[in-house]
Amino acid sequence: MKTTSNYRLLVVIGTLLLNLLACAEVQRLVPATTKGLMATLEGHTGAILHVTFSPDGGTLASSSEDTTVRLWDVATGKELATLYGHPTQVYGSAFSPDGTVLASVNGWFWVPSPPLRFGERGTQYTPVPLEETPEPNPNKVILWDIATTTEIKRWAFENPMYTIAFSPDGSALVAGGGDPSDSSFGENAIWVWSTATGELESTLRESQPVWNVAFSPDGTMLASGNRRGITLWDMETGKSSALSCNKDSIRSVAFSPDGKLLASGSVSGSVCIWDTAAYQEQVALDKHDGMIISLAFSPNGAILASASEDGTVRLWDATEKETIAVLHIPETWVFSVAFSPDGTLLASGSSDALVRLWNVLEVLEQ
Repeated sequence: MKTTSNYRLLVVIGTLLLNLLACAEVQRLVPATTKGLMATLEGHTGAILHVTFSPDGGTLASSSEDTTVRLWDVATGKELATLYGHPTQVYGSAFSPDGTVLASVNGWFWVPSPPLRFGERGTQYTPVPLEETPEPNPNKVILWDIATTTEIKRWAFENPMYTIAFSPDGSALVAGGGDPSDSSFGENAIWVWSTATGELESTLRESQPVWNVAFSPDGTMLASGNRRGITLWDMETGKSSALSCNKDSIRSVAFSPDGKLLASGSVSGSVCIWDTAAYQEQVALDKHDGMIISLAFSPNGAILASASEDGTVRLWDATEKETIAVLHIPETWVFSVAFSPDGTLLASGSSDALVRLWNVLEVLEQ
């Protein structure tokens, strides 16, 4: 009896040792990437849900789960200002084309569960009961004056707002959102405002929550990502058409700078790329091990960056459709990526509350 007990103990100890060795091997094979890392911007106390550069490349805006937007001096890495006004996590922000205004949005209904360890699969979200929200209509679209870092205008909504963008000519502002609980709170839609008058011009209604939007470079088309796939909107007529990437939910969309390509990132980890001449799918890229939350083309269109809950950012050759570099940020979700206007820098925001700035040329040399 004692021999059997000792044997079982040895088996348990052996199993634990094997697991520890396996974990050590994973960490050895997939260390955090440091080549090309120029700066780590600290200050937020919650996950970084979105990053974006100003049109002149001098300022970076980071939106966070900690309910703030922070502005950073790109050259020095120093914080310029913290913008307070959103009662819940800020999902996104966008600079106006002239760089004088920043628009930001927040939502309350879904909050990420604790981040998965690198290599683990699955996405979990925790619903926040309505009675726990700070006010009846806690979801805001806020416009900020960059020169004074003061609030210009705000709109309040019942349903969460996840994404925001200015049209390329700056004449329109769009924000998308919806109720992911499929209950009766608010509606699933994209709201379109005139920046000249501040008036709501139209509401583009969707059947599913809108997670991400992107304008084509000429401003004639708007792509939105949702559970059904992609909706393409003709901004002149308001008519829509649908695209499907492996019949998957789409969390991120991006047009190439020349408007010839549309890329989407799915919940399953696939990147799909379409030729916009006829919106025919060119290729589906399956390298990520988790949901793709953000996509960004480099200014010259040569590189596509994808950020994922698997703790990586992948850089793809947009012509050859091949991976050319991988940034590993273990034990995080990478929520957002953005190229600087001159293409020399890549910013990433992740669940460890850190913004990272990468030298693109050095990253490509890894």
